[in-house]
Amino acid sequence: MSLVAEYEPQDPDDAGDPPVPQLANRSFPALGTMVSISAPLAPDELEAAVQTMRRVFDETESYFGVGGRGSVEGLRRGEIELRYSHHRLRTLYEQAIGWRNATEGAFSPHTPTGPVDLRGLVKGWAIAHAGQAMMDLELPHWSVTAGGDVLCSGSPFPAEPTGSDPFYGRHWRAGITDPFDTDALVADVPLAGTPGFTAALATSSGHGYGRSNAYLQVSVLAEDIVTADVLSKAILAGGPATLDAAVRELGVEVLVCGHDGDLHASPGWPLHPAA
Repeated sequence: MSLVAEYEPQDPDDAGDPPVPQLANRSFPALGTMVSISAPLAPDELEAAVQTMRRVFDETESYFGVGGRGSVEGLRRGEIELRYSHHRLRTLYEQAIGWRNATEGAFSPHTPTGPVDLRGLVKGWAIAHAGQAMMDLELPHWSVTAGGDVLCSGSPFPAEPTGSDPFYGRHWRAGITDPFDTDALVADVPLAGTPGFTAALATSSGHGYGRSNAYLQVSVLAEDIVTADVLSKAILAGGPATLDAAVRELGVEVLVCGHDGDLHASPGWPLHPAA
């Protein structure tokens, strides 16, 4: 029996959370997309954190970007041999092989014709290291978004713990866009909420590939962004068998949209209204 059940977004009038308070926000271009950072900080404090994050994404461009010492594009085009590439690129390849094994080949670090292709890991790598940079700065409350993928920690509205419940504070909220209507959401997902707890949400789309993929869109909720990002791609490619294995063995939650527009969610997917 499949681990996914039919999913219906709830009525927005049923929302229990109060509105998210005003946050300090910054955005900048990197890796061919826009990176956005939000945190309940004074604007000048956030600006200092953003400079650290910029360095993370600049280093990612240097390590893995076009023209870098370890260019993923050079590998994909066959212009660079993996054994002569930067050690960080070789480490990334080892991680990709691990994911290929974990997904039984649904995620692959190679193109269909054979060359190494690590583009599917670079963005997640950068977001993960940006999040670690925030932790190193001892900033427990923040959200980082890049190309639609989200990693967050703590709460947009920090609160003191009450009682013995380790989970407290208001959640971050991430919307998942309707693949048939970019002005609408199919889900509004609560993330993190407590200092020391991170949450990640990644969405992959099969638009432009006809019905060669089992699903039109896959969103994965996990504790870390690399897991969420990789598995959203793997489930899109591998279909129901990969989805069931990911939920059962890797502890993630999944929301998929079929080519007919039907939504299906894993049992632990957080039911929350689309605001």
